[in-house]
Amino acid sequence: MKGFVRLILGVCFVMAWQGIAAQTFRGGFEAGVTASEVSGDDAGGPDKLGWYALVFTNTDVHSHARLQLELMYIQKGSRAYHEPWDEEHANKLHGYFPAGSPWKEDDPIEPDPSGYRDYRFNLHYVEVPLLLQFDFSPLTRLPYVEHMSGEFGVSASVVVGHFEENEGMDVTDLMAELRPFKAAELNLLAGLYLPISDGLRFHMRFSQGITPLRTRYGKDEISCAGTFECYRKRHQFNTVWSFGLSYTFLMRQPF
Repeated sequence: MKGFVRLILGVCFVMAWQGIAAQTFRGGFEAGVTASEVSGDDAGGPDKLGWYALVFTNTDVHSHARLQLELMYIQKGSRAYHEPWDEEHANKLHGYFPAGSPWKEDDPIEPDPSGYRDYRFNLHYVEVPLLLQFDFSPLTRLPYVEHMSGEFGVSASVVVGHFEENEGMDVTDLMAELRPFKAAELNLLAGLYLPISDGLRFHMRFSQGITPLRTRYGKDEISCAGTFECYRKRHQFNTVWSFGLSYTFLMRQPF
């Protein structure tokens, strides 16, 4: 994680130097909604709604490509509401524990014996994404599509707040004690920009955590075939879809 922070600082320096040298500055802001889920809680999803807001700066690395750095606040988490007769989640057929789930009777966020579940997991992050954006115009001349652009990159995020509730009971402190949070996480990002007007774009992005937010199960609580499968099953990871409006408000061309 320290290496990633050093990389971010180095990129900031390079972008600032290039911007000053070329007298080209771009900045902007973005806000929108999120739909998220957390793996390893048997809640499904993405059913947790939230919001995000960010500021960004970017610089050209090619005539049709840009390097963008962002500072973002984002809400993630999980939401589950299962009625006892909810056949979609197998509650009617399997009762206490969904099929294949390693629920334990002393688990603070398990369903009750009837299969009913009302679970909320709210996570608040400060996140720093680093992205390479590219235009579609060199790839296609299809009407409208040629004005679209895509992106991929990575981000580092830090938990700044969280709240966990099961069946109306606050289990935040209990869960934090049983399963402490990781200080930070890394994510892979991919997105798409659709132009609306000059400077204004609609933005869709997918984010997948590649390091866990916390450990969910012990080694003896799951069955798995290999190292990767065990790693995936034992830990919880964030998955987020975001949808928002992005506006570029400052542009200066080279003299």
